[in-house]
Amino acid sequence: MKLIGIGTGLAVVGLILSWIIWGAAEIYTIPAGLGALFLVLMIFSSGAMPSGHEAGSNFANESKEMRNERTQITQSSFLLTLPNLLIAGLLYFFIH
Repeated sequence: MKLIGIGTGLAVVGLILSWIIWGAAEIYTIPAGLGALFLVLMIFSSGAMPSGHEAGSNFANESKEMRNERTQITQSSFLLTLPNLLIAGLLYFFIH
């Protein structure tokens, strides 16, 4: 829950910066960018990008500690992504 709060805080700071830089019409820009950044981090940390053979060899050599660390990074990135993309999506929907 702490990471959702941090993600929401980043989204609010992004909203304020977007409003200062681009005005109210583009207020969703920085939260959407932050959400996309955390989404890319989540995709790469989860191991979703390699092909089947590459993923199999990566997972076969992985220790339990490495797997837990990868899973923790993926979950943390998701919890940071969620509020940013929700706020950006809702604002885009209501503004346009």
